[in-house]
Amino acid sequence: MRKCAIVCQVTLAMRKQTKSPKNKMTMIPLKDTYEIINRYRQTCPVDVESLSAALGIPIDRVPMDATISGKITNHGNDRLAIIVNSKHSKTRQRFTIAHELGHAVLHHHLIGDGITDNSAYRAEATTPHPKIGASEETEANKFAASLLMPAEAIIDLQNRGLEPKDIAARLGVSLSALEVRLSAGSRRRREPVGSV
Repeated sequence: MRKCAIVCQVTLAMRKQTKSPKNKMTMIPLKDTYEIINRYRQTCPVDVESLSAALGIPIDRVPMDATISGKITNHGNDRLAIIVNSKHSKTRQRFTIAHELGHAVLHHHLIGDGITDNSAYRAEATTPHPKIGASEETEANKFAASLLMPAEAIIDLQNRGLEPKDIAARLGVSLSALEVRLSAGSRRRREPVGSV
């Protein structure tokens, strides 16, 4: 599969989940974060679990209420973890992981103790998240779509004559997620650098 350049604008460096000898978290420089993401986007389907591990963010699968897709938590010292609803389909779990990675990359400074996302990928808790609103959720969704369904990969698969259901299967996403991505792609000719 063709190399797919990451098109999301990363505003913050990621924290590596390993501790330095002084027991402090070490930073993954911004350039390295891009390189790590791009390395995993070179093949489709993108291995989001290995990408998350490479960024130092462990993933746990836990049965949750059907209305909850997942969450990203901060265990102090910026030690992030993603929790995914194990009751959801594999394609839904992959999108949830990619969505939560979007929060980690784009909204690291806003996460606080964590973000719980409902099945519509909206921040949800007993009280609304004070810093994550609709625009941040949209950004995380766009990040996930761009990560899992790179425009270049979709075009390549379409040029090979694959039907949408087959493209979705190759990318490891649901047909409905691909249809949303295709619809969004028809509204803009190509993804500009610095967007998701």
